[in-house]
Amino acid sequence: MYKLFLMWRYLTRRALSLVAVVALTLSVGALVVAPSIMSGFQEEFYKRIRGTLSDLTMSSGQPHSIPEDPMLELRLEKLPHVLAVAPFVENPALDKHLEQVDYCFVRGVDPAREAKVSKFADYLMSPRAILEEVAKQHGPSREILDALEGKGEGADPELRAAYEEFYPEQPDTELIYEQLNQGTPGDPDTPTCLVGVFYLRYWGVDVGDTVILTTASANGEISEERAFKIVGAFQTGVSEKDRRLIVTSLRSLQEFIGVEGRLSGYSFKLEDYNQADETRAALSKLVRAGAFRDLNDQGYYLRTWEQHNEQLIKAVKMEKLLIWLMTLLIVVAASATIFLVLFMSVHTKVREIGILRAMGANSMGVLALFVTQGLVLALVGILFGYVLGNLIGWNINEIADGIKALTGWHPFPPEVYYIDKIPYKPSPSDTAINVAITLTLGMLAAFIPGILAALRPPLKAIRYD
Repeated sequence: MYKLFLMWRYLTRRALSLVAVVALTLSVGALVVAPSIMSGFQEEFYKRIRGTLSDLTMSSGQPHSIPEDPMLELRLEKLPHVLAVAPFVENPALDKHLEQVDYCFVRGVDPAREAKVSKFADYLMSPRAILEEVAKQHGPSREILDALEGKGEGADPELRAAYEEFYPEQPDTELIYEQLNQGTPGDPDTPTCLVGVFYLRYWGVDVGDTVILTTASANGEISEERAFKIVGAFQTGVSEKDRRLIVTSLRSLQEFIGVEGRLSGYSFKLEDYNQADETRAALSKLVRAGAFRDLNDQGYYLRTWEQHNEQLIKAVKMEKLLIWLMTLLIVVAASATIFLVLFMSVHTKVREIGILRAMGANSMGVLALFVTQGLVLALVGILFGYVLGNLIGWNINEIADGIKALTGWHPFPPEVYYIDKIPYKPSPSDTAINVAITLTLGMLAAFIPGILAALRPPLKAIRYD
């Protein structure tokens, strides 16, 4: 019982104990917030990358060398665990806007089939979302748009009704599919396309405008410039795709680059992604059996969505680990304050320790007295640190908005990270690991001063001045 009394007495009568708790609280708070935000970024990143890709893709080593064969596609659909198959053609291109030329990637798909192997339909933007996006940079002012939506003073109910009729909240996917496949209404010779939301923002274009593309044909010659009319837009949340990808119909791109009857590859939707290796083995066997003409000679790739982004996924994981290690070093530095507090306590309580030893307290009792102090300081720091960290984490978007309002600087600018909100995803397993590490550091920080106190001879300690 005397140990608890002395521990409480020593802790409450030293200002340095408060310093140690504050330092540990701030460091544990950082250890909570930073990795949790990175976990949120990682989860959101995986979700967005995953949605833009199918479970499994097959592509040729030589561009556009896979034959388009309906009978072959039926065989592909009968492979183990395959739910749907969609052909695609891909080609790089140059995108011309007035005097500016930039690179892009054109992907030709059958939209209805593509929607069965990826989240193609989910990413299509509604007419209202497109209008609001264009209005941010190049359209009417926010006040005019509010009036159209029926907000603010002088809202016109008729305008509101017209707005809802002509700019619905949901995209008409069937109409978009039809326009992609059949070309421009009234002008079937002009092919159509979809562009990303960032493309709209960057170039200041709108649905109904045209883009001028130039690309290399299958034999390496430069094709003539061709105008594609924009009939819709998509938002995947992946900045590179929303900025560089242009989607058109399979037939339009085949005709543009002169590869009628040939494909870049096939995309597969599986019943269970965990069975991708079995499907890939069966597909490889089909190729080796000669189902695809000349494909064995030219080479082919069978890749899951993770293999498509293997290096990027590794980079995100490494970044998360590095941030965790850096914040852990902050906790280690804060734990050093526990060592300083207890070392000063041992230094100033030498005679008291000597008297305790002379009255019968053993070395282990003295050691336990100081180790317990370290654990208590660590526990209090952890408790306050987790409260502080979660308060900051769950309100991180409001804090970031406040910083931007005061300084004009946003800690996580959406145009860089391309997210509307900062994701915060605390993990129970990470919490358990952090608590265990912090408690261990607190105990180790207290162990050395405790050893010094426990091993000091009682008579020398009493005579210490």
